[in-house]
Amino acid sequence: MCWFSAEHANNIEDAKAGQRLGIKKMHGDANWVVGETDLEAPRPCPVCLIDQTRVLFRFSESQQASLHFGSEAEAVFRMSKHPKRDIFEFADGKQITLGDLPAGLIFDVLAVPGSEQLSGVLNMEPAVNDEEETEKEPFLARLLAHF
Repeated sequence: MCWFSAEHANNIEDAKAGQRLGIKKMHGDANWVVGETDLEAPRPCPVCLIDQTRVLFRFSESQQASLHFGSEAEAVFRMSKHPKRDIFEFADGKQITLGDLPAGLIFDVLAVPGSEQLSGVLNMEPAVNDEEETEKEPFLARLLAHF
């Protein structure tokens, strides 16, 4: 995302883990990554993804059909230097340039290299109900006491 927007935007934000972003078609048919709330803004602030940023795309039904993906797909963002291109590489090895993605596509930033923070999507652990846990212990102790 950085190659084109860095040359054509005055203000750029850096992507953060947990952030929800989208693809916006800009002037000259170039795609920018912008915050989800900026998708309808006439002059959005582009969001720069750094190389190796992990994202989770959330495809609509029509996008699933045209791109041949399921409802969600994880990818790694890569900045190619020669030629200068922004590419998303998927687990199956498929690569799609930023310019080839459909406008309005939504995705979440899972992890940003060099950042300790991970997206909440990755941090979700099953919650343990303390009440259930304390009820199980006495039952097990009583059960084992009979043997």
